[in-house]
Amino acid sequence: MALDARAFTAFESSAHDRIAGSYSEHFAPLTSFAVMPLVEAARITPGRRVLDVATGPGVAAAAAKERGAVTTGVDVSAGMVALAQKTHPDIEFHVADVLALPFADGAFDAVLCNFALGHFPEPEAALAECVRVLAAGGMLAFSWWDHPDRQRVQGLFRETIAELELPPHPAVPEGHDTLRFSDPKAFAQLLRAAGLMEVAVTACRAFYMVPDADALWNIGMGGMAVTASAIAAQNTATQARARHVLARRAEAYRAAAGLQIPISYYIGAGRRS
Repeated sequence: MALDARAFTAFESSAHDRIAGSYSEHFAPLTSFAVMPLVEAARITPGRRVLDVATGPGVAAAAAKERGAVTTGVDVSAGMVALAQKTHPDIEFHVADVLALPFADGAFDAVLCNFALGHFPEPEAALAECVRVLAAGGMLAFSWWDHPDRQRVQGLFRETIAELELPPHPAVPEGHDTLRFSDPKAFAQLLRAAGLMEVAVTACRAFYMVPDADALWNIGMGGMAVTASAIAAQNTATQARARHVLARRAEAYRAAAGLQIPISYYIGAGRRS
């Protein structure tokens, strides 16, 4: 089924408006694992003009600013932008779609994007727009999740949904594959097709320690707008069953201090000629 890109973007915008606060509290600490590798791949140095696309609560934008960059953040969610601006008042943020960035050609020396690539319904067009605003010689660096077999926060929720045979949220348009760029070859090909040089996709693996299954539930339900929506759409009893299944499955990662969840992601980077 062909994806309705506008409808998917509208769902993403609305969902992230709704979860902005919980995303910042529960999910941003997980996505923060990739921030330092991301800014390093983008070769951020003092004075560089940096655009953080799909900035969310502004964590990557703030990291770039800490390195002395002149930083701007954009997000399609007005709720996320409001939160980012409140949290980081010394950074400029705008509500904007990645397909229509409100900046001149070559306006930035680096473009960052932390864990939003799989949410873009038209990734080729999104990359083309990001490259358009990138100056000659500038760096683009994106992060995206590995396959759920290795990115186990995502995997545990997907397996819970599959075990309970929950249907997708009725408001999520069909036809979008959030795992397309969990394949490093597909990720690299996307960057090369956008005209970038010196393309490299690097696998990064770590463990995320959470105190218990309740914390894991809050991470997923508070941050995974598409995946967790299949659970959020259910009645209270079914949600309770999902919570129980998730807790049972998460016990495989029990450690002395809590649940030690494996996470895995990729950093994809390239330079504009």
